Amino acid sequence: VAAAATAAMARYKDATMSNHMGSIFFPDEQEAVQKRTFTKWINTHLAKRNPPLVVNDLFEDIKDGVMLLALLEVLSGQKLPCEQGRHLKRIHWVANIGSALKFLEGRRIKLVNINSTDIADGRPSIVLGLMWTIILYFQIEELTSNLPQLQSLSSSTSSVDSVVSSEAASPPTKRKVVTKVQGNAKKALLKWVQYTAAKQAGIEVKDFGRSWRSGVAFHSVIHAIRPELVDMEKVKGRSNRENLNEAFTIAETELGIPRLLDPEDVDVDKPDEKSIMTYVAQFLKHYPDLHNTTEMQENDVGVHYISILIKDRLMLRDLKVWVEQFERDLTRTQMAEVSLQEKYQSFKHFRVQYEIKRKQIELVIQSSRKDGKLSLDQAMVKQAWDRVSSRLLDWHKYLDKSLPAPLGTIGAWLYRAEAAVREEIIVQQAHEETANTIHRKLEQHKDLLKNLDGHKKAFQGIHRARSVNGVPVPLEQLDDMAERFNFVASTSELHLLKMEFLELKYRLLSLLVLAESKLKSWIIKYGRRESVELLLQNYISVIENSKFFEQYEVTYQILKRAAEMYAKANGSVEEAENVMKFMNETTAQWRNLSVEVRSVRSMLEEVIANWDRYSSTVASLQAWLEDAEKMLKQPEHAKKDFFRHLPHWIQQHTAMNDAGNFLIETCDETISRDLKQQLLLLNGRWRELFMKVKQYARADEFDRMRKEYLDGVATLSTFADGTNRKISVPVEVSFLNVKMFVQDLEDIKQKVPVMEAQYKIITRTAQLVTKEIPQEEVNEMLATMTGIKAQISKFKCYSRCPVLLYEAQQLLSPLEELEKQITYFYESLEKVNEIISALDPEVQPAAVFKQNHQDLVAYQENCKKALSLIERNSQGLLKFVASSKVLQHFDPLMLQKKVTEIQVAFQDMVKKTGDWRKNVEANSRLMKKFEESRAELEKVLQIANGCLEEKGNPEELLRKHTEFFSQLDQRVLNAFLKACDELTDILPEQEQHSLQEAVRKLHKQWKDLQAEAPYHLVHLKIEVEKSKLLGTVEECRSELARENKLVSSKGSEKIIKEHKFFFSDKGPYQLCEKRLQLIEELCLKLPEWDQLKTTSESSQETLKELKSQIDSTYVKLKENPDKWKEYNNRISELASWISSKESELKKMKHDVNDTAKYKQFKTATELIRQDISKQGENVNWLKSRLAVLTEVSAEDEARKKENELSKLSSDFKGLLHLLAEIEKMLSTVGDCVQYKEEVKSALEELITNSKEAQVEAEKILDTESLLQAQQLLLHHQQRTKRLCAKRQDVQQQIARAKQLQIEGGLPSTVQEDLQKLEGTLENMQQNMEKREEKLQVTVNKWEQFERDKETVVKYLKQASSALERILSFSSLESLSSELDQTKELSKQTIAIAAQAENLVKSSSEIQLGSKNKQSLQQQAKSIQEQVKKVEVTLEEDIKTMEMVKSKWDHFGNNFEALSIWITEKEKELDALETSSSPLDMQTSQMKVIEIDGKINGIPSLEEEAQSFSQFVTSGESAHIRAKLTQIRRYWEELRDHAHCLEGIIAGNASQQQKYEENLNQVQQAVSRFEAKLAEPATSCFSSADTYKALQDHMVKTCSIIVACIFIY
Repeated sequence: VAAAATAAMARYKDATMSNHMGSIFFPDEQEAVQKRTFTKWINTHLAKRNPPLVVNDLFEDIKDGVMLLALLEVLSGQKLPCEQGRHLKRIHWVANIGSALKFLEGRRIKLVNINSTDIADGRPSIVLGLMWTIILYFQIEELTSNLPQLQSLSSSTSSVDSVVSSEAASPPTKRKVVTKVQGNAKKALLKWVQYTAAKQAGIEVKDFGRSWRSGVAFHSVIHAIRPELVDMEKVKGRSNRENLNEAFTIAETELGIPRLLDPEDVDVDKPDEKSIMTYVAQFLKHYPDLHNTTEMQENDVGVHYISILIKDRLMLRDLKVWVEQFERDLTRTQMAEVSLQEKYQSFKHFRVQYEIKRKQIELVIQSSRKDGKLSLDQAMVKQAWDRVSSRLLDWHKYLDKSLPAPLGTIGAWLYRAEAAVREEIIVQQAHEETANTIHRKLEQHKDLLKNLDGHKKAFQGIHRARSVNGVPVPLEQLDDMAERFNFVASTSELHLLKMEFLELKYRLLSLLVLAESKLKSWIIKYGRRESVELLLQNYISVIENSKFFEQYEVTYQILKRAAEMYAKANGSVEEAENVMKFMNETTAQWRNLSVEVRSVRSMLEEVIANWDRYSSTVASLQAWLEDAEKMLKQPEHAKKDFFRHLPHWIQQHTAMNDAGNFLIETCDETISRDLKQQLLLLNGRWRELFMKVKQYARADEFDRMRKEYLDGVATLSTFADGTNRKISVPVEVSFLNVKMFVQDLEDIKQKVPVMEAQYKIITRTAQLVTKEIPQEEVNEMLATMTGIKAQISKFKCYSRCPVLLYEAQQLLSPLEELEKQITYFYESLEKVNEIISALDPEVQPAAVFKQNHQDLVAYQENCKKALSLIERNSQGLLKFVASSKVLQHFDPLMLQKKVTEIQVAFQDMVKKTGDWRKNVEANSRLMKKFEESRAELEKVLQIANGCLEEKGNPEELLRKHTEFFSQLDQRVLNAFLKACDELTDILPEQEQHSLQEAVRKLHKQWKDLQAEAPYHLVHLKIEVEKSKLLGTVEECRSELARENKLVSSKGSEKIIKEHKFFFSDKGPYQLCEKRLQLIEELCLKLPEWDQLKTTSESSQETLKELKSQIDSTYVKLKENPDKWKEYNNRISELASWISSKESELKKMKHDVNDTAKYKQFKTATELIRQDISKQGENVNWLKSRLAVLTEVSAEDEARKKENELSKLSSDFKGLLHLLAEIEKMLSTVGDCVQYKEEVKSALEELITNSKEAQVEAEKILDTESLLQAQQLLLHHQQRTKRLCAKRQDVQQQIARAKQLQIEGGLPSTVQEDLQKLEGTLENMQQNMEKREEKLQVTVNKWEQFERDKETVVKYLKQASSALERILSFSSLESLSSELDQTKELSKQTIAIAAQAENLVKSSSEIQLGSKNKQSLQQQAKSIQEQVKKVEVTLEEDIKTMEMVKSKWDHFGNNFEALSIWITEKEKELDALETSSSPLDMQTSQMKVIEIDGKINGIPSLEEEAQSFSQFVTSGESAHIRAKLTQIRRYWEELRDHAHCLEGIIAGNASQQQKYEENLNQVQQAVSRFEAKLAEPATSCFSSADTYKALQDHMVKTCSIIVACIFIY
């Protein structure tokens, strides 16, 4: 990772230095560019939708599949099923995406590794891959397919294209969402740019990457469209960003091409190809005929295209001729009677030619068409090439089997093994079938390859011997078989591992496909409960009963191991990456898929539970509604009692709607419609009932409030009790207790406000409850609430006391520090105890013991310091608690007890350590250790001295002593010295001197031993080598004596060979020299005074003496003359044979032109050729024998024999030259005779084949089907071409015969015969051409007839499905759509009728046999009658649908008018109800509003609906009935509202009248009161009179006011 990051930074710096405006795309940046580009492209298409949609975040907005389906609808023009709604669940997302992917697969768009779950998860790579596939198919491929000449150029397999691009030879990229279409589309789009824009502007566009970075390419495309918009000279002088920005702006404003790219997206080191292709294709979309804008440009493209087509066709024909000639040569060579070696050499020659042409031919026979079909020339070349390949393979098998047994059997096995190792796996449509196939093949291959070792061992023996049971085998064939064996042996193990991996891979894929297919069947729109129950049972059966997840996990683990083994054995980094990529992708796919599969059961169970809930609630609610509607007529007390449980039924009603809405979302359309209808009716009944009885819903309110009161009191009481307990309990002084106490105080402080709020709520609830309970309970409630309030007030004051909390918090820090000191004390104490228990001086080394002793002292000191701090801090804490006034309930006893325990523990530790020191002083472990190491060292020294003095066999002593001294270990001495040092540290000074003296003595003995041991081993080695040298010298002397003794009886030649072999470089003498050299090297290691140093000199003398004996014996053997006897006999025989055959050939040459003696001379030359072959072996023997004898003979004698053999060899070559000359003359004579016979036989064969072709041509016209006729015609054409080829061969033979006749001087009768044969051949060719032309015309007419018939029949099938339909419509829109489609179909029927009439005419014009012609005419007439029948039926359907549409439209208009009228009247009533106008005006307005006048409108609507109900689906009919029921209810509600409002207005008018009458009475009373008040007051003469008068006046006034108030 670090290396990759460093490299990336380096590239970034380089790019910055070269171009400050450039940048580099990392994968995440490239992904971001694609996301922006694809999002803009999608939005340009979704803007065409009604209503338009907008994608903001591609990865998020595509998850539910709605946007994806909308995009595909816009691109395809088809309506696709889509789940929509506000609360879509993941199951609906997956269903939508599945519909989209299924639609794409229906278009034969290949989708690899794209799953619904991946899209629903918003995986960026998968989403972008899917979008690119859609863009490629619906824009780039569709548009480039309209450029036939450019597309042909881009997809051509000619040599020109192979030079331009090497992409055709590269393997297809794996695991991408790309097919062959991408390559062709990309090339076509690039060619379009190159031939239209770039060529004109003089720039080079190589790709869709860096070529567009400068922006010039974009300007060149715009310039080609509208030259006035772009100045190419200015463009080339500007920066990249300026060019790009201006190009995108011009394209958007002037050409209307959306701006999918930004300059910063393109001006980078490696622009994104897909984004640029998406943008550039828009130019092709808006201007698809751009290549026609310039006539010259069009001509250039057309001419270039035609020239390429001509070249391709000529090349294909040349290849076809070559392949056919190759096949003829191959057949002729196979039939030749030659030796096995010559056959194999011929096979290798043909194999080399085959391999040279293979790549070229395989390239040109690839289809360049969209449908994958081959042209006729390609098909012919492929057919011939397949024949050659098969024949060459059969020949190879034959050569292997022809080898002598058992090599032939081995060759047959080797061929099968090679085929098995190279066999490609054919992937079946079903992965399980593929896995079973691989398993069978794997078992077969294992059974086959188990014999590898046995066959290989047998072959290696044959290969070494170069023969089988004495029969020689061609060396080249053996070497080739050896290479093939190596190939099989090296690849067999890898092949078996690959087969195992592939079997498990497809097993795993079959499980994934099964899970995906089952998942699709489980996440559908559901039906009734029974069908969902069946789905759940199926899920349990497939997943749980069969333990699907366990099975997958086992398969995956086995596959993982197999993949690791295969990748490791393969060694290819690319293959390992592919395997790991597959494993990772499979893991990711299974991770998502398993989650979906696991969630299926819960989803199905949820659907079933909702069905159960819905069914139970609907049934119970319907029964309750019936009872409730009856109860409305009962007395008030009965209704109050019945509707007391109304809240329960409200919950039931809510549960029913929740379950129903869930089922509507998850079930199919028919069931959803039924559920909606049922809920609509039930909710209507519920709404009517609830409006009348909703006041009874409060009957249980009192119980609820009482329960709330009791619960609240219980909560407050619990809080009060707990708080009292926390405050009143004494607190022992410790860190945890004080901390808990502080937390309790803070908790109380936080809870008090909450409890106060709770108290207020309970108080309000209690006030409401007290209105309906007895006084006693009220008093009890008041007492309870008072007590709770007092306690809360107390807690409030307590929590607000800052001193207690502050002083408690002040204790926390010193207590925490004290706890740490106590912990530290006990840790140190524990360490002291551990050291005391483990510190044994007899067991541990001195250094370790010393370190532990130091640690013990340190830990003791730590304990002492900690104790001091603990005592001081504890005293401070106790003083603080004692002096505090608010902490009186804190108990310090626990703290004092802890301090006392620590003091006791410290005293105990001091005592233990003192006892331990006393025990250590008496320890003597080190002395014991020293004595043991000393005894061991002395034992080793004693054994070593014994070895130095031991005598015996030197070799055995060397082995024994070398082993001992090599194992002599310095660690013995080191252990002794170490023990001495450790002991010295503890001994007194007077004892240390004697100890060191003993150590020095033993140390000196050890050093002496180390110095003497190497010389001792060298002595032993010299003695061993000397003994071996003398033994070898004695062996050489014995061999020399044996040679001298046998030279007279066995012959000198054999003895010389044995002598050379024995005394060769690897013989005993060489071994003697090596041992002498080793002795010399060993002696050099000895000191000068050592006696063994002279051993090397004596050994040299012995070896010199042996050398002189060997040389004298070899000279004696070479001078022996008995070795030339057989050689002289053979050379004399060869000389006499050459002389006799030379005279015989000279006589034959004189009469060679006599044709009568041709066969006699031919036989004689063949016999001589056979003898020459044998004598050639004799010459070779003489040469090889001479070479052998030359080595063992004197030089003069060998030169003489060599000259004699050279002269004889030249005579032999002269004989060969004479024989070849005579054979050539005989061949010329034989060819002249043979060619005449061959021409006659070939011409007779041609005539016979021509007659057979004539009979075959007559059969073509009598075939029953066009396919048979086409096949027969193709077979006939192939046969005719073979006849033409044979005719060409015959013509060549005739020409050759003429040439030979001229050269050989044959009689003129032969020339006349040849001219007759040539005339017959010309007549036959003319007849064949006429017959071929007639057949081709007839079949072409028949093909046109079948195509026209297929068009009509296809239309009839399409129309029959429309005719067989039942006229039943789910909506008015579907009726209109169906009517438009039927009308369009009717128009098509008229055109098809004309085609049917043309069929009848063309059936009588085709020149076939009488039977076939009659059959065609009957077919044409039958089709014409069917078309007429369709035409009539369609007209009737159109009339019916137009009638239904008219009635339905009228019904809809009336229904809409009535709905609008009800709405308007409802608004008028609402306005009148809230109006403040005078009552008389309201009364007049009420009279204007007429309600009962529209009562007849609803029955008329029902009659209209009934009139077309037979043409409406049951669901739509129920929907119409529901609408009618609903509008009737609305009308009834309107009527009730109007009557109610009318009563209210009348009541208001009556009250107004009463008010006015009372007002008049009040006014009269007020007048009387005013008159009385106006009367003068009575004169009063005293205060008593005044008081009495005032009192009377007040009485009158009050009585008048009371009267007025009463009247009012």
